[in-house]
Amino acid sequence: MAEVTVKLFGVFRSDTHLASEVVHADSVIDLFVPLNDRVDEVFAENKALNPALEKPDPIRWKDAVVYVNGEKCKHKNDKLSDGDEIWIMSPASGG
Repeated sequence: MAEVTVKLFGVFRSDTHLASEVVHADSVIDLFVPLNDRVDEVFAENKALNPALEKPDPIRWKDAVVYVNGEKCKHKNDKLSDGDEIWIMSPASGG
């Protein structure tokens, strides 16, 4: 398994209270399991301090824009390598 750094942006960062995390995964789609496990851990820690806090939705491939080493990832099964940097952001919206 590759050791990669995942950085969250936008809504994902604000909802999860997590900016960056090192995870181990073979492919892009595989990184969502350990990432969401960590999000659950951070939520539990923060919930103890703030009982009114609502649990964030899981981060999913279909809801995210993903970049690997600065290039947009188009295939969820792309393999990862040690040291890769993954950016996960919510799609832009506005009005």
